[in-house]
Amino acid sequence: MRVKEPTKVLPEKAKRSKRPTIPHDEDSSDDIAVGFTCQHISHAVSVNHVKRAISENLWSVCSECLKERRFCDGQPVLPSDIWLCLKCGFQGCGKNSESQHSLKHFKSWRTELHCIIISLSTWIIWCYECDEKLSTHCNKKVLAQIVDFLQKHVSKTQTRLQEIGLDKTVPVLKKFKI
Repeated sequence: MRVKEPTKVLPEKAKRSKRPTIPHDEDSSDDIAVGFTCQHISHAVSVNHVKRAISENLWSVCSECLKERRFCDGQPVLPSDIWLCLKCGFQGCGKNSESQHSLKHFKSWRTELHCIIISLSTWIIWCYECDEKLSTHCNKKVLAQIVDFLQKHVSKTQTRLQEIGLDKTVPVLKKFKI
């Protein structure tokens, strides 16, 4: 019986690179996804926890501001800059607001990463650990999936408000889950 040389048995497969190679001589960046790749996504994003939290809580309302019961003229004072934690679904006011509840939420966790958040008004995704804006094109597809889910949720909520006639008559209720 004849034994083949190990190098001739199977041709060596080319290894796949995780990122497409970018030719250095091309000036056009039309087809190249530009953005920051975050290492925290696999540990700081939980689609199931976010979906559960969205179904159980008021939409686009800072949970902590609501607990503090801030009111003006009988209406709840609700910051417009609400960010959603992509680990647990916590909704908090942004770091430019007076209370900075989303930032405080991130800092309060020591055992789990709650560092990736999304703005519910602009759909910007941010990682507190990296201190960078994230792109759905340069990161795992879980980010694109969660953005798609959230945008569909907003669309359904707005449609329900329009159907019952609350979209224009009571603007404050647009922020709430119906």
